[in-house]
Amino acid sequence: MSAAGRTLLGGLFAGSLLWSSVAMAGQVRFDGDGHVMHPVFSADGKHVAFEVNRLAGQVDLFIADLNGAVAKDGMRVVLPGGSAFGESDRVAANPVWHPSGIIVFEGSSDGGQYRLYYYQPGVGQAAEMIPSTDVSGHITFPAISGDGSIMAFVAKETGNGDVRTRDTNTGKLTQVTDSPGSESFPLFSQDNADVVFTRKYADTEDIFVKRLADGAEQQVVQGPGDQSRPAYAAADGRILYFDSGRGEAEWDLMSVDNNGGDAKRIASNVRLPHRARPSISADGQWVAWAYDDPQKGDRVMVSRVDGSKSVTVSTGHTACGEPALTEADGRVILAYTGLPNSGAEWRFLTVLDITDKL
Repeated sequence: MSAAGRTLLGGLFAGSLLWSSVAMAGQVRFDGDGHVMHPVFSADGKHVAFEVNRLAGQVDLFIADLNGAVAKDGMRVVLPGGSAFGESDRVAANPVWHPSGIIVFEGSSDGGQYRLYYYQPGVGQAAEMIPSTDVSGHITFPAISGDGSIMAFVAKETGNGDVRTRDTNTGKLTQVTDSPGSESFPLFSQDNADVVFTRKYADTEDIFVKRLADGAEQQVVQGPGDQSRPAYAAADGRILYFDSGRGEAEWDLMSVDNNGGDAKRIASNVRLPHRARPSISADGQWVAWAYDDPQKGDRVMVSRVDGSKSVTVSTGHTACGEPALTEADGRVILAYTGLPNSGAEWRFLTVLDITDKL
């Protein structure tokens, strides 16, 4: 990595390609075959990261450069000590982007522990972020504040899984939660004052908010089933999440104020993404989702976060899901995964410019 790249990281982070198939308009290419999952845009909309599940214990992470809705071929992120091909039982997944353009993700080789890695697109291999001498055991669910000053993650070192943070400038590690429950999906509020996360006890998952300054904790959402994948929307602190309270296999897209109160249903019978939270537009006004109903699997929906309006994006594909939104150069870009037809073998990734629809 260049000196400039090392400076950029600061205290935060101490092959050839083969065509996978005949490409369609907007389709992102990558080497080999597999199910594409979990697209995640960089903050500037110039890159999209996505997972490719090869099955048989292999999940690869790819990054494709974007020019609006035009994508270059995805390039695989290689774990330390790995090669472009041939590793077994490897997983690189759950990516998040630092505002500087660095990507952070979970990784595991040969069925070992999950650790956090960082990677600067186009520069060498990934590197481990937090050594096991600082935090042992599995480390998962990375989240980075909007200004890049702090990172949250879940560590299993102390039990079922607790939220911790790492200061960008000092590298200081802080344990945010300490409970008998298992915490997941931490995320910073827009002012970086709070962390929202889920906590699972027995068979239910609920949503909590923790104030970092004084450690005050509040349960925001509870109820039957799981309330999961919280994401902050507009600056007023609204939280969007997925709710299975109506039944184990039935998911709704919900909205609630950061301080709790009555939740509002934005959409019913949504397709639960493989890992992702609700995808919210850069201005905090829109959320993308897809139907679980196979008869409606040919479309992606984009709704106002207050539920007042919905726009249908017809795709011509089937089983559409895992939508992601970004804005680049004043254009709104949508990514989603799907099948070209009902008999297709592999899910692929498509990016579309939907500015005119909004």
